Amino acid sequence: MRTLYTVLTVLAISLLIQACGGGSGSASGGGTTGTGKGGSMARFAIRGENLYTVNRDAMRIFDISEPSHPYPVAKVQVPFDVETLFAYKSYLYVGGESGVYIYDANISTQPTEIGKFTHIKSCDPVVVHDDLAFVTLNNGSTCRLNSGANTLEILDIKNPTEPKLLKTIPMWSPKGLGVDANGTLFVCDGNAGLKVFGVTKYDHNDTNETRVSLEPLQKPLLDVDCYDLIPWQKTLYVSNHQDIRIIDYTHIPLVELSKIK
Repeated sequence: MRTLYTVLTVLAISLLIQACGGGSGSASGGGTTGTGKGGSMARFAIRGENLYTVNRDAMRIFDISEPSHPYPVAKVQVPFDVETLFAYKSYLYVGGESGVYIYDANISTQPTEIGKFTHIKSCDPVVVHDDLAFVTLNNGSTCRLNSGANTLEILDIKNPTEPKLLKTIPMWSPKGLGVDANGTLFVCDGNAGLKVFGVTKYDHNDTNETRVSLEPLQKPLLDVDCYDLIPWQKTLYVSNHQDIRIIDYTHIPLVELSKIK
């Protein structure tokens, strides 16, 4: 079992390394930092020549400038309840049972916590596009407490030291999610299916406050068993515990291209 786990881990990391190179269409990052394209439920992310991993109380940084010879370079303490890790531009977004933690990674081997958004105890993957963060809260059995929360929350992270809640949308049982460079948001929502939204951000004329709206782009895909996903260059890679489905979203409605058991 340990050998199989090692092989699967190396394979997953290799796939992320092959996907490096940044670009505006990145599912997990943009700009010129060479951010990897990981799913929202992942506990590791690539940024530049570094691999970042999190467990319950630590973030570990590995140098992968030579992919065949990665080696550890640093370890940073993180809150004990962290679950997921997402890299975007100069920041690392850590999802935890108690909230979202934002780390400045400009000094790549010394990421520093600069901001936090606190929510009720719940499972908590997070993805980012521009100055918006999208977080799903799920009251599943793997969470520390059954909080009763099943929601999608949208945060304003224009000032990463003071993230602000913009909108809360009720969900059925959300898990993984992803957003592409054009602001198309995908959410795995349990028995309610795969949901697809167009995201619009604007400033309110009277108050100058940031507002955000979601427009469903098609009916939820109830036949798609969805645990996590990665949107990348108009192709959606959807995973669950049985298979990976590859879906074209160049046009609405979405079209499934293939399935890998």
